[in-house]
Parts: sequence; C-alpha cells; structure tokens
Amino acid sequence: MKVLVVDDDEISRMPLVRLIGTLPGVTDVVEAEDGEAAWALLDAGLRPALCCCDLYMPRLDGIGLLERTRGHPLLAPLPFVMMSSAADRDSVTRAVSAGAAGFIVKPYTPQTARPALERVLSKSRQRQVEAAAEVRNRLGISQAQLVQVTRRWQAEATTLLDGLDALATEERQQALRRLHGAALTLGQLRCAELLEPVLGAGADEVRPPLREVLLLADAWLAGAA
Repeated sequence: MKVLVVDDDEISRMPLVRLIGTLPGVTDVVEAEDGEAAWALLDAGLRPALCCCDLYMPRLDGIGLLERTRGHPLLAPLPFVMMSSAADRDSVTRAVSAGAAGFIVKPYTPQTARPALERVLSKSRQRQVEAAAEVRNRLGISQAQLVQVTRRWQAEATTLLDGLDALATEERQQALRRLHGAALTLGQLRCAELLEPVLGAGADEVRPPLREVLLLADAWLAGAA
C-alpha cells in the first residue's frame, strides 16, 4: 500500500515520511514537492491509498490538487489528509469543504499525527480491498494461491483490454461480467466498483476503468506478493 506525501518543505516531509513508513500495511512512501509534481505522478499511474498534502504550496496548492482529483472520475475517491501550520478555523473549513478526510496541524508529533493517518488509511483499505486474511479464509486458500489467482485475473483483464475492438458486444459483456464477479470473489472491491457501471458499455467507455483496474491490481500485487 503506497502513500503520497506532498509538501514543498523537504525538512517537513522527512519526519512525516518516516512516520508513515511505520504504519501497518504501508509498503512505500512517494514524495512530491508540490501539487503539480504530485498530479504528474497520479496522471502517470501512481495509485496511493492516501495523499498527505500541505495546504499552501507554490504552483498548485493542496486545495487545488484535491479539487483536481475530485474532478477526475477515476481518481475522485483518493482520500486526502491536509497539513498546514495554519490552525485557524478558516483553513480547516476550507480543507474539509474541499473533501479532505483529515487535517494535521504543523508542527505535528507522531502521537498526534498517527491516529489521524491510521484512521483514514483503515477506511481507504476497507473501501478498496477486502483484507487478504479474510479473502484467504473465505476461499480456503493460502497467500501464495491468492496472489497466483489474482495474477490470473489481472492477466484476463489485460487480454480483454488488448482485444476489446476484436470482440463482439456479447463477448465483451460476458468477459466484463466474469472480471467483475472475480473481482468481488477476490475482494478487489474498488475494481468491482469501477467495472460495474460499464458492464454493458461500448469499448471506448470500457477502456479507462479497465486501465484503472490494472493499475490497482499492480499496486495490490506489489504489496501482497
């Protein structure tokens, strides 16, 4: 599970990156120096479980980055925890109104920041994927078997994406239904959520969510394998 930290102050980023790296389930912490740099990473395919973002930055500030993701149909669910040395009511209200899931006041301590980060990360995990242990128990398989069958499901999604134009409408819909059902079985909840609206859609409508499914599968497998 990846976390994106966005702050133009490198010194401020360092202790937060260390703290986030100790949180349960976090496999990688990616850093960006401002909102534009963060957006470039997201646009290139980075899919973090959480974005910790400074409120005030040059080029694109935290609210601007948050609003840009909320306007993107595939990135909209990304949770944000906003950070700022401004503890005034207007700053908090501005962040929450824009859709922030949490707010950390600088200078923060591990004791004050950890609970907020863990709370948002936990909610993000529950929305994106079922816990691997629960999936294994439900299916009666090992972790290695879960990874293996998830890779096969990912390969089917890749094959479908590559061959969309060659499939008849009914074939495409059958393949999408299989992928959707398998996503639910494997606990890939966000992937199932992305596929459900396009089960009966045309090839052009299917491509963006299918690409997103593959990105999410890559991210899950990177942490689970």
